[in-house]
This record gives sequence, structure tokens and C-alpha cells, in this order.
Amino acid sequence: MEFHAANPEDPGDWLIGEEVVRDGFGRDALRYMDEPSKDGLSADCWDASVKDLDVHYSSGVANHFAYLLAEGSGAKNLGGVAHNSPTCDGSTVTGIGRAKLGKIWYRALTVHMTSSTDYAGARTATLKAAADLYGEGGAEYDAVAAAWSAVGVG
Repeated sequence: MEFHAANPEDPGDWLIGEEVVRDGFGRDALRYMDEPSKDGLSADCWDASVKDLDVHYSSGVANHFAYLLAEGSGAKNLGGVAHNSPTCDGSTVTGIGRAKLGKIWYRALTVHMTSSTDYAGARTATLKAAADLYGEGGAEYDAVAAAWSAVGVG
């Protein structure tokens, strides 16, 4: 939302809730989409233990996927905030931009996902959405596959 709003007083970044965090909270945001585990509770990568986490913390895997798909891996500064998104498999991911991420995620949610979609299903749904929008085997399709693999969903 911050990127879309283009508010010079609060430039876009991938922090969630940084405006509501109070002094003494121990961190500067509620969630970090570039590296969700920076909050001390969220998962960066999928493994069997993710299913046992509170939904707010298990969503870190999808948040990390979204960040990687849009921005790619590695260090960068966005909105005056340092971001560094390591991958779970040591790979390098090249982002396709926030607009394409949004289109792929929206199509996946509205056409290919259901209320019972799990992470494997989300991978399938976003790959189908990327194929619908940009063609199977194109750069966007390959980036979706790479971003999911980078967070351990493959």
C-alpha cells in the first residue's frame, strides 16, 4: 500500500506495522517481508513445523515469497529502509516488480485458490496465474517457480 500511495512522508518499504510499534517493543516493525524471522516468531521458509505456528507467523513463508518475487534476493535500500532477503536454498532470485507480483497474486487468489489452499497449492496456483498472464515458461513463470523454491516450497 505504501508503494501505491507514494506518500513522501512515508515512502514504500516492506515493513508491516512500523508506524504502530511503540518504544520498548524490541523491534521497529510488526513484520518484515524481506526476512520474516527478524520478528523472532515468523518463518522464512517452509518446513513441516510451519503448520504448527500461529497463522500470523506461518504467513511469513508467503510474505517472503512475495518479497522475493517482487524485489529479488540480496541487499537493497527501499524507501530509506535497508532490506536483505536471503533465500532458504542459497539461490539468487531476480524480482519481476511489484506490479507483476500483484497481478499474479490477485489472479491466483481469485481464480486458482480456495479456502483450503496450502503452500504447495499456492505454488501451483501462482504458477497457473503466471502462465495465464504471461505464458508458461516465460520470465515471470520462471521467477514464480524460483521464488517458491527459494522459500522451500517446491
